[in-house]
Amino acid sequence: MTIHITNLDKYRYVCGLFWQSLSRPRELEREAVDLGRKIDADLMVVRMDHTTAQAGFAQTRDGARPGMYSLAAVVSRTMASEGAFYDGEQQPVHNWLGAFKLPDGCWVYFAVRDANFLPNGDFAGSREEVLERLQSDYALGGWNVVVGEEELRAFGFHNFQMREIRSFIPQKADGSLRAQRRAALRRIGGRLSRTHLIVAGVAVLAAGGGYAWMLHQRDLTERERELAMQLVRERILREAPAAVVVRPWDKRPAPPALARACMQAFRHPTAGGWQLESYTCTQKQSVHAWRRGESSVAMLRDRVPDVDVEPSGERANYVQPLQLPTSPAEDLLDRRRALEPVLSHMQMMGVPIKVTAVPVPVVHTDPPPPPQSWRGYSFSLQNGGVEPQEIARLLDRPGIRVDRMVYQGSQWTMEGTIYAE
Repeated sequence: MTIHITNLDKYRYVCGLFWQSLSRPRELEREAVDLGRKIDADLMVVRMDHTTAQAGFAQTRDGARPGMYSLAAVVSRTMASEGAFYDGEQQPVHNWLGAFKLPDGCWVYFAVRDANFLPNGDFAGSREEVLERLQSDYALGGWNVVVGEEELRAFGFHNFQMREIRSFIPQKADGSLRAQRRAALRRIGGRLSRTHLIVAGVAVLAAGGGYAWMLHQRDLTERERELAMQLVRERILREAPAAVVVRPWDKRPAPPALARACMQAFRHPTAGGWQLESYTCTQKQSVHAWRRGESSVAMLRDRVPDVDVEPSGERANYVQPLQLPTSPAEDLLDRRRALEPVLSHMQMMGVPIKVTAVPVPVVHTDPPPPPQSWRGYSFSLQNGGVEPQEIARLLDRPGIRVDRMVYQGSQWTMEGTIYAE
């Protein structure tokens, strides 16, 4: 087992455990101990999320020690308790991928399917190794969310949510991390004492072949892990629908339709005397966010009965679902004809715009997915005094989609993607 140990505050966390599902609800401990003995592990942790249970195994000879905390167990517990926002609502999440940078410079990767860690779904390595695994598993499809560092946003993952690794670990009032005892590694019960192990080891080595036997056991474990991962991949591919080319600009509203709906929903800039912090609008919902200022909760509630007020009474938000018509199917323009007219219009109107090429994901699957014939270019602009509907009219071109509109500090920001051949 290849493990990685890292420090977060004063606690030591271990990554790279070998996870196995448990199937005997009344005998989880005994089942975990039996499995650990079969794979020659001497440390374990048991996790239970939703309706599933798994045991994660490690070996002291690889550097793991009792009392170290499984980072995977901590993160999965938080994901299970908090859920995630996707498909327009906060809900439980059973299929997710995560990639995070650790304080020591390494990256950690988690892959959870049906609330269970995949055989290679608890891994730490270099940034390149982690991103390669992330993109490879993502191509299998069926994930509720992808969570991780802000730089992952550029890959265009569906339902991506930015989070850092510390946000998953409970914290004390002073902001320091709080240990989760349930996630601590412990020795597998009923094993030989250290003295017996030494005596037995000397006897085996004296007979010859002891070290070779240990290597053989380790090789067996690695082969079992790879075989299990291959079986999971094959099952996912069998259950997945036939590969189709998904065009991300299809089934999304044209810029004028989104701008019109967002402006119509922008009805409460100063509701009940509360000060608007931000207004965010996407094709699925609009969100007003206020701070109290000199007003009161009662005055806000009188204007917006369905408002969600924080327990402190100092901030509140109002979420309104939206339903927008989708634009008809359309063919793309080449890069020059797609980008340059937009840039020229914005430059002539004095509207600052930033355009960045979106990296094409590198996918390693068998069979490979259909080739992608387009490129994406993300853009962000501020209206500079020009009405958002007017900007949306200029963006009403083939392959241009606005992802969200934000009003903050008397300024409108529009973010989206330009797709081109």
